[in-house]
Amino acid sequence: MAIVGSGSLAQAACRSLATADPAAFGLDVMLIARNATAGRAACTVAGSLAALAGRPVRFSYAAADLGDVAGLAEVLESVDPLGVLLCASYQSPWERLSAPSGWTALLGRAGFGLMLPLQAAPAVGVGEAITRACPSAWFVNACFPDAVNPVLAQLGVPVTCGAGNVAMLAAALASGLGITEPSRLKVLAHHLHLHAPEGDEEEARAWVDDQPLDGVTSMLVGLRATARSSLVDVAGASAAQVVTALITGHRLDAQVPGPLGLPGGYPVRVEAGSIALRLPEGLTEADAVAFNQRAAWHDGVVVADGQVTFSPTVSCELARELPGLADGFSVTDIASACDRLVELRARLRQET
Repeated sequence: MAIVGSGSLAQAACRSLATADPAAFGLDVMLIARNATAGRAACTVAGSLAALAGRPVRFSYAAADLGDVAGLAEVLESVDPLGVLLCASYQSPWERLSAPSGWTALLGRAGFGLMLPLQAAPAVGVGEAITRACPSAWFVNACFPDAVNPVLAQLGVPVTCGAGNVAMLAAALASGLGITEPSRLKVLAHHLHLHAPEGDEEEARAWVDDQPLDGVTSMLVGLRATARSSLVDVAGASAAQVVTALITGHRLDAQVPGPLGLPGGYPVRVEAGSIALRLPEGLTEADAVAFNQRAAWHDGVVVADGQVTFSPTVSCELARELPGLADGFSVTDIASACDRLVELRARLRQET
C-alpha cells in the first residue's frame, strides 16, 4: 500500500501499521512525500517498531510533490499498491499554534469549513493519480473526509472512505462503556462533533445493541478536552485499522467518515475489500445523511448537488476577503477556489 504525506497523521498511521494484525504479515508500505527528512524518519521509526513487535512490515520512502499529479502517478505506477491512504493537505491544522497570523485569525473566526478547498484540491489530484496509475486500488482520504469525500464523489473520483473524526468519537465512547465487541456500537457523527455542540439536539448519536445511548455529551468530555495533537495517534490507529481490513479482506465493524462519498461519519462494515453502511434499526440512510448535513452546516460548509455552500459565518468572512467565493461555487471549481485561498493566505500571513 501507499501513504501520501509525512506529517503527524501519516507518521501515526505508520506507527500503527508497524504492529498491525498478524494477518497483514508481509505488508509493504511506501510513504510518498516531498519532505525527504520527515518521510525517511517516519519509515525508520515505523520499521523499528515493526522489528520490535516481530512483524515483517516494511516501510520505504519515495519523493513526490502533493500537487504534482503526474509525479504521483509515476510513483504509484512503479509501486502498484493495493490502495492509497492520503494524510496530507495544503493546510496544516497546527499552524495556529506554530505560526499565528492574520490567516490563522481568519480561520479562527470563520471555522474549519473555510479550509475545504485546501483539503479537497490535493485529494482530487491524488484521486486522479490513482485513476491513471492503479485504477483498481482503494482510496482512503484522512483529510477532512466528512466534506472532502462528497466533493470527490460528485467529481466522479472513486473514494472508499475516510479515517478519524467519527472513529475517534466512537473509540472514546467504547472506552467509557467498556465495549470490546465492535459490532455492538454504532455512532453517527460529523467532524463538528469533535467539539461540544450548542444544543443536545445537535449532539452526535450513538446506539449500543441498536438501543439509543444516553449521556453522549458527558461521555465525550474527556476527548473534547484533549489537545488535538495528543489525539493524532487515535486518528492514525483508526486509519491503520481500516486499511488493514481492506488489505486482508477480513470483516471490520467500525465507524468511518465519508464512506462511499457520503457527508459526515457512519457505522460501517468493511469486508472482502468493500464497505457498506451498518445503520441501527429504524434509521434510514436518508435520515442519517440529513443529520450529517445539518452538522455540516454548523461546521461551516455543505457539499450537495454539485455545489459547495458556506454557512453564514464563513460567507461573512469571505465577503470581506474573497467576495467571489462567499456565495459558494461548483465542485468543478475546487482547484480555482483553492488557488484563491492560497493567495489570500500568503497575504494574511504577513499580518501578525
